[in-house]
Amino acid sequence: MVKFTLKQCAYFLAVAEHGGIAQAARELAISQPAIAQALGKLEDLYGVKLFVRHHARGVELTPQGRAFRRTARALLDEAQRAERDAVAIAANLAGVIRFGCFHTIAPFYMPQLIKGFCDIHRDVDVEASELSQDAIVAGVASGDLDLALTYDMALDGRMFDTATIARLEPFILVGSGHPLAARPSISLAEMAGEPFVMFDGPSSRDYFRSVLASCGIDPPVAYHSHSMESVRCAVANGLGFSLSVMRPAHAATYDGGLVTSVPIAEDVDPISVVLVQRQGRKAEGVVASFQEHCCAHFAGGF
Repeated sequence: MVKFTLKQCAYFLAVAEHGGIAQAARELAISQPAIAQALGKLEDLYGVKLFVRHHARGVELTPQGRAFRRTARALLDEAQRAERDAVAIAANLAGVIRFGCFHTIAPFYMPQLIKGFCDIHRDVDVEASELSQDAIVAGVASGDLDLALTYDMALDGRMFDTATIARLEPFILVGSGHPLAARPSISLAEMAGEPFVMFDGPSSRDYFRSVLASCGIDPPVAYHSHSMESVRCAVANGLGFSLSVMRPAHAATYDGGLVTSVPIAEDVDPISVVLVQRQGRKAEGVVASFQEHCCAHFAGGF
């Protein structure tokens, strides 16, 4: 444990900078005995002599005193930075946010959210993670994540508080050369005999299967992938059709193919995009500010 105090360091530096105890006492508006006592205790703690006292000419730093002066200055500078940080944190102007985002949503919105927030809150550090739904559930439940942006899938209402920020309609994804690609909408019943390309995340798989089942079809799965871009490539290469709720700005796939997004003719259940936090853990400080920023970002439409 550190035995000396910041106050002793401040008194020592004042004496060193002003050349004497009397001068330092006037500058700090405290008594000379208080400064002399603090310096005496500091020297006694480590058996050092920091000053040579001259009766008529104040004090002079010893070699030990000159060495300690550098240490004391660095320590006080760091303490002042810590105090400024504490004030900023208390004013919700600084801090750390541990933010999780479902990995297929992240490329579309996470960089925008973080940049927009940090442009305003420059002393806030957003520690962002792209995660599966299982990892998001575990992270929020354990407290390792302050907040997460994900789909409303497999979220136990007894464990989590959610705020819906968007509801997304699923659509059919086909290769641009598919006979039905130019249609304004496609009935899922028309796709019953075609192979399906499955985005194979556990909760996502369940959702897409429920959409297919709601229209009475169970197509054979020709291709599985944990990557949505791999799903798009498979569709572009004619391995089957797929379902999605996120629409990239461009139809091109990584391998140069083209896909087309077509609305579903049937009335199918949309999926909600939610902000998630642990139940009973009210967002405070910079986390609350970031939550408000996310809600405002999507208020004009997802």
